[in-house]
Amino acid sequence: MFSKGFSIGLIASQVLLGISVSLGSNDGFAKQEPPPQPYSQSHSQRYPQRIITLAPHLSELVDAAGGSERLVSVSAFSNLPESVKQLPVTSDARSIDLEKMKSLRPDLIIYWLGGTSESQIQSIKKTFNQDVQFISVQPKKLSDIATDIETIGKALGTDSVAKKNADALRLKITELSTKQKNISERKVRVFYQVWAQPLMTLNQDHIIGDIIQRCGGEQLFAHEKVLVPTVSREAVIKANPEIIFTAVDSAKIKTDWSMWSSFSQLAATKNKAVIDLDGDIISRPSPRIMQGAQKICAEINKVR
Repeated sequence: MFSKGFSIGLIASQVLLGISVSLGSNDGFAKQEPPPQPYSQSHSQRYPQRIITLAPHLSELVDAAGGSERLVSVSAFSNLPESVKQLPVTSDARSIDLEKMKSLRPDLIIYWLGGTSESQIQSIKKTFNQDVQFISVQPKKLSDIATDIETIGKALGTDSVAKKNADALRLKITELSTKQKNISERKVRVFYQVWAQPLMTLNQDHIIGDIIQRCGGEQLFAHEKVLVPTVSREAVIKANPEIIFTAVDSAKIKTDWSMWSSFSQLAATKNKAVIDLDGDIISRPSPRIMQGAQKICAEINKVR
């Protein structure tokens, strides 16, 4: 149902990236730290040269910031830029290999607040001395990705490259929003399916909620208190989505949509609007998420 790399919401990250969290309440998710503060070169005058990333999309952010050649290790399922496929993996869905990390002598470790548990982060920080710097990211809006690129660029001393790529991303976001506003003001009811059994979706605090809103969609269950809430099939049918999305590992995988197609009166069934999305382009908060955003917008526009 979702990408092995960076899945939709914390449920996806915990199942496929190995984050140990509960599905029942907010308390089970990694604790939310304050938003990352602007980075300052406080540890040393020299910029980091040996970077380890702890989530697949983070290697993409480092690349956008102009520092891909400084990566010495990535997490499992990292696949961009191409060069990272040759790097050692020190974290995956279940664990972090502290001994291997130590052997690689990192001077900067970058992690995702939504995908690396607090206990794991504390273990890493205890393992490394104060010469190792840390950057955390937690994008909730598309614009946050651009900010993350600039934060990493400042840390690496590649500000100009990072700003150029961040500004290019901001322009794409603006163009997407402007285009949608010019098409129609009518909101299309959207259900984003994270998982089928149990049936799970996302609330408005997830970055995909931002995409749905920008595409002119009305996100069903947007105001649920939990980031990845469990909902009933009856509740979805009552809400009567006009289009349903989910993410898959690859184009070769097709979702079993029978749980919805069996309801002939459901608007999404009538519209034949049950859509598989490539997890790599929708589930990773990096610049390529714009490909997924454009796909969502295009599919929503078809059912207006």
